Amino acid sequence: MLPVELTDAGVMIIRLQADLDIDSRALVAWEIDSLVSSHRPSSVVLELHGSAIGSATVSTIARTDRLCAQSQLPCAVVSGHSDTRRALLAHAGTRGPGVYDTLALAVAAVSPAIQAAA
Repeated sequence: MLPVELTDAGVMIIRLQADLDIDSRALVAWEIDSLVSSHRPSSVVLELHGSAIGSATVSTIARTDRLCAQSQLPCAVVSGHSDTRRALLAHAGTRGPGVYDTLALAVAAVSPAIQAAA
């Protein structure tokens, strides 16, 4: 089971290991789908732990971003590792979740209160 936190503003924070392998990717993606559909958050933040990011993790992030876009939920990714952030930004191109270096910045970026004020 993935570690998850739901903030008072309804932001769901899902903690992932950055080095998912191909075998765990489908299970993690299914778990994220289930969490989002059962909790109905206002937005989603994927918090990556670890410095090595593989293609299975990038694929899981892209799938989560598509799920959020279909549900009209803002999505962001946070990683404390600059190499991971660069790899995610390079993969996302012009379309993809926002990538942040701190959890506070990621949550603020997708928080409904912040978006309503903008």
